[in-house]
Amino acid sequence: MKSSTPTLAALVLLALASSPCSAQPGDLHETPDGESRDPATRLDTLTVMGTRTQVSVKNNPVSVSIVGRQEMERQSADSIAELLRDLPGVAIVDATMPGMKRIRMRGESSRRVTVLLDGQEITDHSTYGTPIPIDPSNVERIEVLRGSASVLYGGKAIGGVINIITRRGAPVPFELEAGGSLYSGSDGWQGWLAPSGTVGDLDYRVTVSMDRHHDREVPKGRYSDTGKLDNSSFHNGDVALHLGRTFGERGNHYLALKANKHWLDTEAWTDPTSYEYPVTSFGIEMPRRDMNKVGLQYEAVDLGPVLRKLHVDAYHQNVARLFGNRVTMQPTPMVNVGITSTSDDDNLNYGGTAQFDLQISPSHYAIAGFHYLMDDLDTDKTTATRTAIGPRPPTTLLERRRDRASLRTVSAFAQDEWSLTPTVKLTGGARWYHVTSALDESSEEIRPDQRARTTADWVTSLGATWSVAGDATLRALYSEGYIMPTLLQLFSDNAAGRGALTYANPDLAPETSRNFELGLRYQDAGMMFDAALYLTRARDFITSASCGDRDRGRCPSTAVPGSYLYVNADRATSYGLELQAEYLLPETAFTVYGSSALARRRLELPVTRQEIRDSSLPHLSARLGLRYDEIFTRHDLWADLFVRTATDSRQILVADGAHTLVQNGQAFPGWATLNLSGGVALGQARRQKIALHLENLLDKGYRTSVDELPAQGRNAVLSFQMAF
Repeated sequence: MKSSTPTLAALVLLALASSPCSAQPGDLHETPDGESRDPATRLDTLTVMGTRTQVSVKNNPVSVSIVGRQEMERQSADSIAELLRDLPGVAIVDATMPGMKRIRMRGESSRRVTVLLDGQEITDHSTYGTPIPIDPSNVERIEVLRGSASVLYGGKAIGGVINIITRRGAPVPFELEAGGSLYSGSDGWQGWLAPSGTVGDLDYRVTVSMDRHHDREVPKGRYSDTGKLDNSSFHNGDVALHLGRTFGERGNHYLALKANKHWLDTEAWTDPTSYEYPVTSFGIEMPRRDMNKVGLQYEAVDLGPVLRKLHVDAYHQNVARLFGNRVTMQPTPMVNVGITSTSDDDNLNYGGTAQFDLQISPSHYAIAGFHYLMDDLDTDKTTATRTAIGPRPPTTLLERRRDRASLRTVSAFAQDEWSLTPTVKLTGGARWYHVTSALDESSEEIRPDQRARTTADWVTSLGATWSVAGDATLRALYSEGYIMPTLLQLFSDNAAGRGALTYANPDLAPETSRNFELGLRYQDAGMMFDAALYLTRARDFITSASCGDRDRGRCPSTAVPGSYLYVNADRATSYGLELQAEYLLPETAFTVYGSSALARRRLELPVTRQEIRDSSLPHLSARLGLRYDEIFTRHDLWADLFVRTATDSRQILVADGAHTLVQNGQAFPGWATLNLSGGVALGQARRQKIALHLENLLDKGYRTSVDELPAQGRNAVLSFQMAF
């Protein structure tokens, strides 16, 4: 980033601030469409996240946050994951795959986070977790639940749930929106176009978007001698369609068709300082990850005094993924081994949900529902091992294996909201799930234990809220989570990641968790406060154990030296405190705000009698800022000066009473960045919007954790949006 950027940016912000206008008395913090910007109203936002019934954030028994359309427009983020970066308890995962960002919550890996698109699950049977293949331009809002929530949201909801709600048609017959962003930190761009509208009872929207990012710019130092992070470029494309119809005598029925096509081509960066003997080089590539999804949704409200609401949805989704990695090893000066592995996967999912909302009595509001999900994975893996010993000609061993496996989930759930008094409410729920998994086809002989097996169990939850004097709400929560092993872990041997062969294990049990929370929410007189104290205990986490360890007996009899086996071995305990607060300074347009998370985590490894502490999780992370927000006759003006910061992140391995670092060199010092952003919305209807973001103004070189790429240095993002 050139040194003239801050000066140019300051001139742009000054020009925006000095535009001629006049303030309107009495509407200092209310937009033309009536949306309040007073922090004291933020907790009044209604959401179905956490209870599957409409309730305000303030009176929700779970830890939930909402990112609305206005906030998304102001952030100018290049992905959904970036929009969630500053939520407490949320961390981004993009190490090795810059274009495939995923979300980690409360220390749990992204594989243990459920991602929903309009309430329908996006699945990805890899050990890396589910990415979020949706362009922000087509999103109306994002609802985020932190903590275990499998009673209402099924498998994977151990760390939390993300529900992405896409946009519908504009309220006029035809409207054309367009927007884009320029990113100096990657010499990248993003652009989108969306015609939409409503004609009679029909509404429609088509969104087309594309982006391209080159190697990101980072401060010179540990990760780059040139100021460029090699192999960090990526390219996304997205096409989305929405067709909806409102019908019924009272307009209380709505049917929608939603379709989405997304494609990704990303390079892969690897940290050369992390190689361990005998590895001398390591590389990953994902030239293809395409998703095609079609879904139907039907919703009816106010159907009668007992049946208040009916929701039915169904969808069909396909993910095509080509993944490869290359490992070079030198065990001795005379021996060189190169392993090239590829995995060509086709993941087919289809399923649906039916939910009934019932007003059983004035004090009991219940829901009951059914869920079905079919996962089918067809994977074709090849491994080429080239071995050179001294002056002898090298030899190459080529192995290929094709597997087709399936996992079918049938579940039923129920929940009751019991209003004990006007201020006290209990919310209890349960879910029964029945899962059948099988290796249906294979190029290898299918063993008896790889044929169909079933798992059935219950999960429960119980929450309570107590409204105190109308301004504050106390809450308590107990919830459970589970996640089934992936089809790859159950049935497909692979050499991805470390380069050594890891055997699948059809006897793996589900991972489970128990979550305990206490919370306080407060809002009054321009102030908002939301705090949550949590403790999560999880067990049967899936890890890989060496076939040379004492439980080698569980490995196949043909196991090769240096190979591994997936096993249920780990136990984890996580606890922490999450805070969000805002305060509107009296008689001004300035709001002081902050969000932070204190977190600790301990991972036990009974197989090796070891313990990992912290798991690359900073003890403290925070965003603190001062925001300016003014409403004028012909335009809105906003600015935001803030600091992002985190303490050091590392993993500590405890074995035989000694404390050593896991993966030597993978400890990252604490950091802080200074950032400034601002923008303006022009016109009586605010249909033209411009924003400028100046990030990492002091050009700080840092990396948040082993799960994330080295951060960009000083950079700027310029974005615009307009509607016709």
